[in-house]
Amino acid sequence: MAQKRAMSTEDLMKVLSSIADAVVRLDGQAKYISMNQAAENKFIHLGHDPETMMGHSVWKLFPELMGTMAERELRRVLEDESPIQHEIYYPADQRWYEIQGFPSSPGAIFIFRDITARKAE
Repeated sequence: MAQKRAMSTEDLMKVLSSIADAVVRLDGQAKYISMNQAAENKFIHLGHDPETMMGHSVWKLFPELMGTMAERELRRVLEDESPIQHEIYYPADQRWYEIQGFPSSPGAIFIFRDITARKAE
């Protein structure tokens, strides 16, 4: 019987790179490790250069998130290694997002789905 091989984080990121939702991978200190094209496009839209974001923490690049539900949920995934699914409103681009976070070694993978149209219904 063939032995099942666990999917590596790199393999998972390859799969996630093909989806339309923004996907980012953070290390245990909330520093960007990688992101898919949809995330790159979103960050460019927000005035950030995805290339220079690598190795920098979410808190340095998005200090407006400090003290918000987004910070609490992100820390829950990174520190408690608990998966999350939550909806947040991000005032910088006036959009609603469904965020899913999954612990990964190292850090976590986060998927951001724009749900603004659904919230407007």
